[in-house]
Parts: sequence; C-alpha cells; structure tokens
Amino acid sequence: MLSVKSVSLTFRHRGHAVEALHGVGLQVAAGETVGVVGASGSGKSTLARVILGLVAPDAGSVFLGDVPQGVPRSADFRRRVQFVQQNPRSALNPARTIGQTVALPLVAHGVGDRRSRSARVGELLETVGLPVEVATRRPGDLSGGQRQRVAIARSLATGPECIVLDEPTSALDVSVQARILALLRSLQEERGLAYVFISHDLPVVRTLADRIVVLRSGRVVEEGTVQEVLDAPTDPYTRELVAAVPDPFRTPVRRR
Repeated sequence: MLSVKSVSLTFRHRGHAVEALHGVGLQVAAGETVGVVGASGSGKSTLARVILGLVAPDAGSVFLGDVPQGVPRSADFRRRVQFVQQNPRSALNPARTIGQTVALPLVAHGVGDRRSRSARVGELLETVGLPVEVATRRPGDLSGGQRQRVAIARSLATGPECIVLDEPTSALDVSVQARILALLRSLQEERGLAYVFISHDLPVVRTLADRIVVLRSGRVVEEGTVQEVLDAPTDPYTRELVAAVPDPFRTPVRRR
C-alpha cells in the first residue's frame, strides 16, 4: 500500500554536503509492520519525514498504492497515512485540551460537526484505554504513557491505513513501553493497520515487526524478515547492532 523508491536526499551543513539518504527503498503491505532500524544519524527520522512529505527528496518517489505523491502531500494521503512522534510531551500542544488535540485531524479534514467530533473523540480515547473525562484535561496533567496514548488516538481519528511511528516508545520507561506496544498490536489486529516502525531498539522492533530494513549512513545495508535479519544477519553492520543488544543470560553481572 505504501512504497518508497530510490529516495536520495542531501543536506547542506556549515557549507558541507551531508548525504542523509541514498537510493533508499522500502515497501509496506496492508496490515504489515516494517521496522526501520539503525544507529543515531543513520537516516531513520529523515526517511520518516520524506514519507510524510515534510521534506522533498532530491531524487526518488513515494507512492500510495500505485499513485506517486507530491510535496506537500494530498489531503487523501494525509488522511490515510498518519504519524506518531517520538516524544509525547513535545508532540502535544500544551495550550490545547486533550479533546481539542484528538479532534484536530477531524477539523482539518472537515469531518463532522462539533457534536459528532466530540463523540468521536470519546470513542478514540476509549479505544486507546483512556477514560472519556481525559478530554477536558491538558497534556501537562497526564503521564508520559497517557500522552503517547493521546498521540495514538489522534493518529487514528481519520481512519488511516498506515501509521508512521518514529521511536514511539523510546521516551517511556520499560513497563509503559510494553503496554504501548500491546496497544499497537491490538489496534493492528482490529483495524488491519500497516506500520512503519522506526527505532534503534532491536528487542522492541522484534516484538512488533514482520520485516526489517537496516539503515547505515542513509543506505539500506540489509533487509528481510525479523528472523532473517536479527537471528542470522549477513551484513557486518547489522551483526554489530545485534551484538550490542545486552543479553542478561549471557553478559556477566559484576557484583558490587
């Protein structure tokens, strides 16, 4: 349903050319999760911005189905492909109530009237495990996990087919991470959502992804199923990433 074909992008930084992406491609089928992994600076978030049309590539294209997408993206694309950002604190406007935040995509796309939007907000909050009463509160009144649930609720407002998630659990503690991942899995099963799941955390990606694309310095160095890439990596860089994951059963614990 979503494909990126031979995308390249170079930035200028202090007079120097920095190649952020080079010939990057990926495909996402309906209901599939594609994990995009790599170290910091590998181009993961830049790829997300290109997919969403927040920045135009120097070369290559993004397709929704078989339709090439321009920049800025069409209203149809923005309805069908949504975004969940990394930090739920900065992703939500502190001046807006939660209800106003979740309703914002509905207002932007001219969906319904005030009463129907309010009812829809209540449904969305319940879908992500939050009480309807949260709608009158502001982001500062909520925990990090609750704020990320609000961000997910907002992304669901227009009934998307695909959600791009850029490090959605990295700002959360481990127990909250687990609950957010469980929520994402259940939403995918119920709604047939496709995810582009961007993360540097390989254990998190393993729990959610069907396939993995490994980026290094803006280039795809390996891709395949989770088992192929994480259990039997062929590229030296991928092997380094896998080896860097702590194994509590293998790593000696130093006594105090």
